[in-house]
Amino acid sequence: MINIKQIQLNELQTYQSDLFQYSVFNSVNWLSIYQDAILIYGLFNSNNEFIGSFFLYKQTNKGMTILSNPPFTPSCGLYFNNPSQSITSTYSFNKKVNHEIAHFINKQNASIKIFSLPTNYIDTQDFFWLNYKVIPNYTYHINLSSDIEAIFSNFSSERKKSIRKAIKDEIVVKKTDNYQLVLDLVLKTFNRKQKKLNAYFLNKILFDFANDTNSFAFVAFKNNIPIACTFCVYDDQRAYYLLGGYDNANKHHGAGPLCMYNSIDYAKQIKLPVFDFEGSMLPEVEKYFRDFGGVLTPYYTINKANRIIEIILKFIKPNIF
Repeated sequence: MINIKQIQLNELQTYQSDLFQYSVFNSVNWLSIYQDAILIYGLFNSNNEFIGSFFLYKQTNKGMTILSNPPFTPSCGLYFNNPSQSITSTYSFNKKVNHEIAHFINKQNASIKIFSLPTNYIDTQDFFWLNYKVIPNYTYHINLSSDIEAIFSNFSSERKKSIRKAIKDEIVVKKTDNYQLVLDLVLKTFNRKQKKLNAYFLNKILFDFANDTNSFAFVAFKNNIPIACTFCVYDDQRAYYLLGGYDNANKHHGAGPLCMYNSIDYAKQIKLPVFDFEGSMLPEVEKYFRDFGGVLTPYYTINKANRIIEIILKFIKPNIF
């Protein structure tokens, strides 16, 4: 039997231990960014032992309650310890946990539920059986076990050319903890594209969360002017590309890719196994990520809304509702 109950941040910190390989997004420091808006759920076995957790972000918009991934967070953070030994018992235990989670979330009072599962959770049948929309999404993963020359050789010819051009044009890339530079470049990018950005949480991530143990950033300079950046967070298993930006007034087509190359190289230097681009369904962004030679990796978004709202959303967002 699997029990699910809401827990507080201080309880999560007590429960978590070296027995669990949870991601940076499950860490207390990350989740504390969202304060009272984050709902953390513990998974407990029949002996009332903690075996894992997941979380949802609760917000209200136009009178509707929405449960989703927290801003800048790629999934609901699901992880759990499966004690099974055989393949069949492993699948059976996973199915039992998935069943309880799907039914638990289904009972939550919310107008819209829209969240993603981590890339290593591919069994979505219980959500499907409860009439959720299960939508495939994609990210790219780079295996960092190869040397950096081999990794670079997998870049597209266009991406290699732009990086070499940036080096030739004396674009200088530096690792930095001056996150104000990162913020300025990210804001310029979002403002230029006229896309909404949650500035409050962006500031919390850059100035409250980020430090040398969980994040790194690279900034490209042209004539000592910052023109592009990358920002990643990381844990023991992966570096996650979270943010990027560039100054359109001083742009160089190779500055961003050179920052990304340095980010990948740094993730390798600190002995991380994987570099995760964290995914995008925007065609132009997907093409950019693809050019760095990673392995296409699916993950799933789980969506459901109240009947009337879902009918409306089918016209507004037909690809996910």
